[in-house]
Amino acid sequence: MAKRKVEAGPTHINELVPDEENRRRRTARGSRMLVDALGQVGAARSIVIDEGNRILAGNGLVEAAAEAGITKVQVVEVDGDTIVAVRRPGLSAEQKRSLALYDNRTGELAEWDGEQLAADRTAGYPLTPFFDDAELRKHLRTPGGREATVTEVPVGDVGDRFWIAIRGPLKSQAVALQRLREMMREVEGVEVELGTIQAEAWTG
Repeated sequence: MAKRKVEAGPTHINELVPDEENRRRRTARGSRMLVDALGQVGAARSIVIDEGNRILAGNGLVEAAAEAGITKVQVVEVDGDTIVAVRRPGLSAEQKRSLALYDNRTGELAEWDGEQLAADRTAGYPLTPFFDDAELRKHLRTPGGREATVTEVPVGDVGDRFWIAIRGPLKSQAVALQRLREMMREVEGVEVELGTIQAEAWTG
């Protein structure tokens, strides 16, 4: 069987192409710690690039490496069935502990880009393999950039009540209230009382 010709990979960090749709972003503290880690113990993690040198995984590491003055790139081409192990000989016991702690801690000091996740969902990319409903509510952001959060308020066994204010033309209010009551019929133990606006307002 003829061997596939392996193209020469990039050798300088400037030849790598950042992922413009990166879903994970570093906090200021996480970025600083990653730069410090590279300065203290050097590079240890591998990144993943495609055939066009676009970074699939490791965007934050590449940014920090450039800031730390690490510019060389060594490419190892694999087929997905091989684990790539980066061997770092010559580290002291203290450096090994530091490397392990840096690796774990810098991974925590990052956050999801909610706007990019929302764009992915709008484009039809499935997010459920990666996030459950509660996590999606936490990470997704509204178009205005505010994080969409849901806070549950504990209630007792008493018949708690709250009011919903609906503003607008009288006919529109009646339609909204009617639809609300119809939806609430499917919720066990919930009753909806319509106020002074009645169905005849539809024709008013």
